[in-house]
Amino acid sequence: MTALPRFPAAALLLVLAACASGPRSASDSLPLDARAETVQLAAAKDSLDAADAMDPPPAAATPATMAAAQPYAPVQVANQGTPALTGHGYAQVSGQPGKTHNEKRLMAMRAARLDAMRDLVEQIHGIRLTAETTVSQAVVQSDSLQALVDGTLRGAKTVSIQPTGSDSYEVILSISADTLAYLVRALRGQV
Repeated sequence: MTALPRFPAAALLLVLAACASGPRSASDSLPLDARAETVQLAAAKDSLDAADAMDPPPAAATPATMAAAQPYAPVQVANQGTPALTGHGYAQVSGQPGKTHNEKRLMAMRAARLDAMRDLVEQIHGIRLTAETTVSQAVVQSDSLQALVDGTLRGAKTVSIQPTGSDSYEVILSISADTLAYLVRALRGQV
């Protein structure tokens, strides 16, 4: 019988503690080689999450703290070179409620706008996915996927509303990084 190697209890506790603690914020979850746009978006998400919870933002959410912790140059939350976030939404005219074709068109534009807002909220706040697959005798019996998006959107501007084909509309919304940074500062009371 061979003896198993013995680990000091302190080392084992340290390893277990490292495995048990998960990331606390989007900034904490970033890889070391994250692009500047990703770092900015994570900082904005952490700030908005903190504002929604009415708690002060976590230390890793500020650009200065992130610059000190990351091996690359400091990054501001908003600058002129940062592209805007865009959300695209689509809706079909014929599936909308309404008595006339014009009412249905207006409802399709509204539905497409809400879909574009959902797309922006997904980009800013993230999406929670729940999946379940049941396999019996090596055959998939059921496969379900549920997505949940939850967040607040402010300052989005309509870029375009266009018919696509004969029975649908596309709406494009945009929110600039400067607007997002201003909203974060306003929620913190720094404006």
